Amino acid sequence: MAIPRYLKQGLLAAGVLSLVITSACASSNGETNEGAASAPAESSSPSEITMMNQYLTAEPPNMDSEPMKLLQEYTNASLNVTWVPSSSYSEKVTASIAVAGDLPKLLLVKDDRNPAIIDAARAGLFWELGPYLKDYPNLQSLDPARLSNISIDGKVYGVYRWRAIARNGIIIRKDWLDNLGLQEPKTIDELLNVIKAFTYDDPDKNGKNDTFGISFDSNSAQFNHFLSIMGGPNLWAYEDGKMTPDFMTKPYMDTLKMLKQMYTDKVFNSDFPVVKDRTVLINQGKAGVYIGAYDDLNARFTDLFKLNPDAKLDPIPNVSGPDGIRVQGGTGYNSVFMIPKTSVKTEDDLKEVLSFLDKLGDEKVQNLMSWGIEDKHYKVESSKAVRVDEQIYTNEVYNELFQLMVFDGKKALAGDLDPNVAKYNKLIQDNEQYAVPNPALPLLSQTYMEKGSQLEQIIMDARTKFIIGELDEKGFEQAIANWRKNGGDQVISEYESDYAKTMNK
Repeated sequence: MAIPRYLKQGLLAAGVLSLVITSACASSNGETNEGAASAPAESSSPSEITMMNQYLTAEPPNMDSEPMKLLQEYTNASLNVTWVPSSSYSEKVTASIAVAGDLPKLLLVKDDRNPAIIDAARAGLFWELGPYLKDYPNLQSLDPARLSNISIDGKVYGVYRWRAIARNGIIIRKDWLDNLGLQEPKTIDELLNVIKAFTYDDPDKNGKNDTFGISFDSNSAQFNHFLSIMGGPNLWAYEDGKMTPDFMTKPYMDTLKMLKQMYTDKVFNSDFPVVKDRTVLINQGKAGVYIGAYDDLNARFTDLFKLNPDAKLDPIPNVSGPDGIRVQGGTGYNSVFMIPKTSVKTEDDLKEVLSFLDKLGDEKVQNLMSWGIEDKHYKVESSKAVRVDEQIYTNEVYNELFQLMVFDGKKALAGDLDPNVAKYNKLIQDNEQYAVPNPALPLLSQTYMEKGSQLEQIIMDARTKFIIGELDEKGFEQAIANWRKNGGDQVISEYESDYAKTMNK
């Protein structure tokens, strides 16, 4: 099943891609499917599935935990997982591909648009899965738009892990707001005022000047979030046949100037260029605003509550800027499971791995992942699941199984959630109407694949230097000129050409 590489971006902006995966994914181009037969019959003995996967918690998931054992029982699989810390995961994947003979049967790929991944797929390292998906009851329901987003030259080489279109938002220390008598910010100006107050007005009431308003790291997520608020594009803008990178727009410079002033005011940590994880300052009780995925609240701040059980983190709606509420739209997935041909050598072996992935969408698996074990993590009242304890579920189920979650959980029991979880789920859903799409998302540029990292580094370095005061506006313009001269103009041209061939059909 060949999937077209284009995604109708207007659907994203309109919020048509909802939190529930749409059905479909039958071939629509009339191609025959000579390579794919029906899914294999159930085997009595467990399938041996090797896998490389990441973890975000302090320790990797416990393969002997009760939820992990139940998952393997439900999927009739024996899992042998190499767990790698998220901070070094992409480097590990790249290194493993370089020695392809050492790859597992299932490889989680975080950056599926990485040139090394695209080149490897084109060279035949991974199985093309498109022709097989229709033969599996759960895989056949994968969303065509999301499959389009992960496709390479119109072919699908992986199974995406479903995520909402726009997960990012603001998580704030509610107890600090209360300590200072402040209201939840609704606009960018109000947010900046809160950030300044969290820095200078002793929000933790310890009598010391030891807090930052917001935690920053070297990741681009916070900058892109502020850029969206300020009216900027989502990495690229398209108008009248022209593609324009975000850093060539006025909102980008406005955002740079705003962050430079915030840096001068010392409302975030000055060491941000070398910080890898912005949760650390939050967990240390040293920062009061976090920008990232709303559902990070579910698992990434346990250390804060160990340090201060009275701390209160609250997800709040995204604030409005000059053009109202805007949030960076995403891909609709987080990472892709790919199947290397070096470890899965035959079509029968492939179908065994696909059967495992398909079973992850079964009702009992989705229920396990969403709720845990009945009478231990949840109970059923009036045909609804009720969580026994949110933190216990997080520690014993969510942190163990989340990285294996492929489907959206719509088959799981309906239930009553912890108020914070219910709140951020609603905020994630609300985000869809404000999501700003990236028109370059399904496009490919050979120059970008070859030089993308170097080109991005030119702008990232200039952005950092501008924020810390080592570069002025003229210097940033010179960095843009360097970007264009070193291949950026060619990337623009190739994107425009690819857009004309695909998006305008």
